[in-house]
Amino acid sequence: MEKGYVWLCKLLGALIFLVVLIVCLQQVINYLSYDLRGPSSEVVRLLGMVGFEESLARALYWYVLQIAFSALLIKLIIQRPFRDVGLNLSNMKSSRTIILRFIPIYTVVVILAWYGMARIWGVGMILGGFEPQTLAYQVKDIAIFSLLPGPGEEPLFRVFVIQFLLMVLYNGKDGETRATKLFLIVVSSLLFALAHVFVLSFVPLQLKYSVLQVATSFVLGMVYAYSYLHTKSILAAVVCHNYTDFVVRFGAYVLLSFVGA
Repeated sequence: MEKGYVWLCKLLGALIFLVVLIVCLQQVINYLSYDLRGPSSEVVRLLGMVGFEESLARALYWYVLQIAFSALLIKLIIQRPFRDVGLNLSNMKSSRTIILRFIPIYTVVVILAWYGMARIWGVGMILGGFEPQTLAYQVKDIAIFSLLPGPGEEPLFRVFVIQFLLMVLYNGKDGETRATKLFLIVVSSLLFALAHVFVLSFVPLQLKYSVLQVATSFVLGMVYAYSYLHTKSILAAVVCHNYTDFVVRFGAYVLLSFVGA
């Protein structure tokens, strides 16, 4: 009974710490990259010199900052070699199996979901936030959001969050039991969904979010977390995460071309 009470206290403390950390980290990164009063103007200017429009420059800078902060958190708090916590290419066969199963399933789900949304609410529901752009802009936009979301978010929400929970609640031991894995998958996915509350505005402390996006983030987060725990590598999670963003952006631009928006 006493052990259970101590474990619950540790869980509560870990969750409070992670929620505060993630919210504060998101606000700091948003301020550094998107707030016009922040120190991002010089970075945007330099990236503009090599062909990145302001919106793309800020997105690129945001992901670079997230990668840097995530690596710093893993180094300072988890204090284990990057390779040991999943930043490796081990278990390639298992990772490849997950990726090859995920890609067709996710593609079909998105097509069916978009078809249903278009029939019920119209294509505007799908294209919210997307506007006609030049081909060059579209290529750069798709490239950024097809290559950086995985490396930018998986080290934080899969590696750091799960390793922190293992460190605090399970004395650093890998979660081998089915119950432990399920617990880690659900908690890390809830925190991943929480982070998407701020993703549409990028303005510090401004709540502006899509309920559908938050719910989708939770479901996909469970897939990413499962792949990370199953393979002990972040590879499949990164590839699958990148693919989800690629499908959304590429599909939206294709749909825009068909509807003539």
